Amino acid sequence: MTSCASILTGSKRKVLFETEPTGAKVFVNGFEKGKTPVQLKVRAEDRIDFRLDDYTERVVVMDSKFNAVSILNGLSILGWGIDALTGSLKRVDTKYVKVTLEKSNKTAFINYIENGTITKINIDETNKIIETIIVLN
Repeated sequence: MTSCASILTGSKRKVLFETEPTGAKVFVNGFEKGKTPVQLKVRAEDRIDFRLDDYTERVVVMDSKFNAVSILNGLSILGWGIDALTGSLKRVDTKYVKVTLEKSNKTAFINYIENGTITKINIDETNKIIETIIVLN
C-alpha cells in the first residue's frame, strides 16, 4: 500500500469551533467559513480567525502531530512522498476549540470619533504628518 495516510486518514480533520459569546465569524486561512458554533474540516497549521463586532479578534493556529498511519508506507519512497505532498504526514491533534472573546476598546474610540465633527485638517508634506482637529458635539 502506498500513501497510506493520504488514503486512510487524509490531511483534514473535523473540529468543532465555539466562542463565548457565540455568533463570531470563523475564517480559515482568510476565507469565511461560518459562524460559531460550527464544525469544519481543517488541516494541521491552518490559521483560524474569530471575529465579532465590538470584540477583539482572536487567532488560533491548529496544532498538529505526526500521523502514525504514515508508518504503513514502510520503505516506499513513493508513499512517503505522496503523504508529504498531500499534507497527510501531519494531522490536527484536537477535535474541539473554544475561544473566549474580549470586549474591544476600539468601540469607545469609534463612538467618540463618530459623535464629533472634523473642523480642520493640516497636512505637513515635508514631515509627512496629517493633523486632524475634531470637535465633539
